[in-house]
This record gives sequence, structure tokens and C-alpha cells, in this order.
Amino acid sequence: MPQAPNQQRYIVRAAGDSAPLQGFIAGLQSEPAIQLVEAIGPAQQPHTVVIQTDEATAQQLAQRFASTNQLMIEPDRPLSLFGHGPA
Repeated sequence: MPQAPNQQRYIVRAAGDSAPLQGFIAGLQSEPAIQLVEAIGPAQQPHTVVIQTDEATAQQLAQRFASTNQLMIEPDRPLSLFGHGPA
């Protein structure tokens, strides 16, 4: 899925129990500014999701998540071997 302008990918994961993440996923239908890109983990209980949204929405989510300590959000960055960037 190509990224829309001003949209970035973020990883949202459960800090412990996956129930809060299930609630977050269920609530995405009413959040047009957030698109679910991928769910990672068992089909009925993913532990991590990749979403696409703008930076302002991601910051709002981070503030909301910080108040409960149940979910975490961070930018989705490419993995690299031993801290080296792409060749």
C-alpha cells in the first residue's frame, strides 16, 4: 500500500495483555485518519499492528496511550543489520 502525502507508518503494540490492542483495532473503523496496514501475531490475538497516519494523529495516540501504559506507538523504521543503514 503506497503512503499518502504526510502519512507515515507506525507500530502499535501491547505493553502486556493484548486486550487493549484488540479494542484499538476494533475502534479503527471509526477513525478515518488511521489505516490498518498489517496485524502481526495470531489471527485472533495480534500483539502488534502497523498503522498509517499523519504525525499529529500519532502524537495524539502516544499521549492517550501514555496515560494507560497499555499500548505503545513508535515510528516504523526499516530494520538494519548491526545498526548499519541501507547499502
